[in-house]
Amino acid sequence: MNGNERMQDNGMDNDYLWDRSDPVDIEVARLERLLRGHAHVDAPRRARVVPPAKVLARRRRGWRVAFAVVAMFAICAIGLRVWYQQRLQWEAGKPWQVVAQQGDVRIDGRKQQALALPLDGTLETGANATTLLRAAGIGEVVLGAGSRLRLVETRTGRHRVQLQQGSLLARVWAPPRQFGVSIMGAEVTDLGCEFLIKVDAEGNGSLSVLSGWVQIDNLRREVLVPQGTRVSVNGDGAAGTPYSQSASPAFIAALEAIDASDGAVDAHGQEVQRLLAATRTQDAISLLVLLRDYPQLAEGPMFERLAQLLPITPVATREAWHADRMALLNAWWDALPYPRLKRWWTQWPDALPSRGTRMAG
Repeated sequence: MNGNERMQDNGMDNDYLWDRSDPVDIEVARLERLLRGHAHVDAPRRARVVPPAKVLARRRRGWRVAFAVVAMFAICAIGLRVWYQQRLQWEAGKPWQVVAQQGDVRIDGRKQQALALPLDGTLETGANATTLLRAAGIGEVVLGAGSRLRLVETRTGRHRVQLQQGSLLARVWAPPRQFGVSIMGAEVTDLGCEFLIKVDAEGNGSLSVLSGWVQIDNLRREVLVPQGTRVSVNGDGAAGTPYSQSASPAFIAALEAIDASDGAVDAHGQEVQRLLAATRTQDAISLLVLLRDYPQLAEGPMFERLAQLLPITPVATREAWHADRMALLNAWWDALPYPRLKRWWTQWPDALPSRGTRMAG
């Protein structure tokens, strides 16, 4: 049986679906209209477009530039690491270089054009003299007029001087505790920063931190001093409570009165009331150190004032204070607006030589 015979046998010889010459089948026409959008359309195949030679060259050039940039950064990183390691290396006992001086400067009592300060040597400046020293390879030390400084120790990882009197400005860029200054009864330890010390022959004076952090320790009280603050010292080595360099005279006087009594004041007394009356947001560091060293003061209004100045989550309450005082102190400490101790390397400008011979005043 051929195809026509099968179509006839199945009744499809006059079916519109197979023979469009027959009358239109309404149902089939309706289906055709519905399916017309899905009909197959033969489209010519796209020819493969080959990028022009200029485009290919530009792409290759872009890859070469990117590779060169990556290589440059890698070389810079290696160079910085080598430079950094070389800065920290220092032969034990090697003298410190005198970079600049003016006026009457003496080393071990000899008046001369000083070139270097030897280990265990003493450098003195006259009434109108100043001098600039290279602190090994990690920074600079500037001595103001009427100062006396002794080089106590110098080697890789540890450099120590003793300021017997006068003013010392230190600019250090190194890991914490590599550089330190002894004053009468106390040790000042650099934590990666710039700071200024002024003391008289009796050891009375102050420490001001210009960037980073400094630690001062007299074996009775350890105080961390952040940038923008100052702390008083006296002849027996006692360090006061740090305060903002912009603090009012009334605040400083009230703070020194509390320090003079070692915090043994009434938590609701006049000394505390005078202090709080002069307190600003910038003075939060002082209240925090007072509560840390003299926790009995938290029973008075100082606690509420600090909680107001340094809001934390969860909210500071006396219940939390009595349950875990250190946890609350740490949370307040983290809320202070100062750079973190471990980020000494962010103070990279301190690694740059000072402009001219800026001297300690």
